[in-house]
Amino acid sequence: MRLESFHDLIAAYLDTLTGRTQTNQRIVAKQWLLTLTTLPTRTEILARHKAKGQGHFESGASSANTELALLRAACRWSIYQECWEGGDPTVGIKKWQTPRRKRVAKFDELTRLLEYFDRAFTDREILDRALFGLMLFTGCRPGEARTAPLHAITQYRDMGAWIKGKTKTGETQEIPLPTQLMPWIDAWKAIRPTVPASPYLFPGGKLNQPVGLECIVQHWHDLSLLLGLHGLWNYDLRRTLACYLSNELGYDDVTIRAILNHADGSSLGHYCFKSFDSLKQPIQAYANWLCALKQEPAGNRDEPAPLHRRPVIPIPASPPPPSPVLVPPVAEVSDEKDPPILSAREGEVLA
Repeated sequence: MRLESFHDLIAAYLDTLTGRTQTNQRIVAKQWLLTLTTLPTRTEILARHKAKGQGHFESGASSANTELALLRAACRWSIYQECWEGGDPTVGIKKWQTPRRKRVAKFDELTRLLEYFDRAFTDREILDRALFGLMLFTGCRPGEARTAPLHAITQYRDMGAWIKGKTKTGETQEIPLPTQLMPWIDAWKAIRPTVPASPYLFPGGKLNQPVGLECIVQHWHDLSLLLGLHGLWNYDLRRTLACYLSNELGYDDVTIRAILNHADGSSLGHYCFKSFDSLKQPIQAYANWLCALKQEPAGNRDEPAPLHRRPVIPIPASPPPPSPVLVPPVAEVSDEKDPPILSAREGEVLA
């Protein structure tokens, strides 16, 4: 298949995408790329990138990078498929630098979330507890949680085991699950809808499809408004696990990297890696630390001491009766007045 125009190139590449990625990329392409009939030159692309991004760490830097990445991916895909001879005009154009997100769940936010899970009663609350609890205790990606197969989570002694299957790194991962999470998973399995049949732990509305990403976003949005988790994303639970495993529990980077399933490109990583059983202790320790936040008094946390305030004196409903006025006794007044006694100095002046 030979693509005749640049518009056909972008449309053909978008058709290769699926799900939410395709939806988001179509929105990006409509802003500029799908309005073009010919392949833009490098000068035009660079001018568009500068006008849209405005510079490093500016507000438009992220959206400019997304547009540039889409154009670059479409051109390279077409060259690889041998259906485009226009080349790649994005060569040498660098992305803008963008600030890194550093939002993690605070202690009080984790406490409110866990206390909400303890009170789960309705079907949706039990679903949210199992779904977001899986993200909270393992630091998995939201896509890994929603596409977890039904039979991928099994009991392993007093804990659990989860075979993720093929992950973002292209490899499978098996990770332990803490004891606190297994009853939540079992409670969801007990009420999980079985019609229509679905191979996923969290089935979606479509046949043989997992719960949609839009549904997860909506559930987390509602949960955040209810619990006051302002500005906290469900993906931030992954960063929360990594930070607190290091900051609070003191685990090394190799252990955290293995739990997050980040690829180790070193030559030693080909031979030496963290086994399944070696991850049981840090996973369970993190779960115990989280649950201990619910029982820990607020004064023991890393929070400022409460301010000392004056006690408030209540105002009575009716004013008190006025106190009696005490009149001092009047001294006897005599018509005969004694002459004033002058000092020696006054006597000299008046003499």
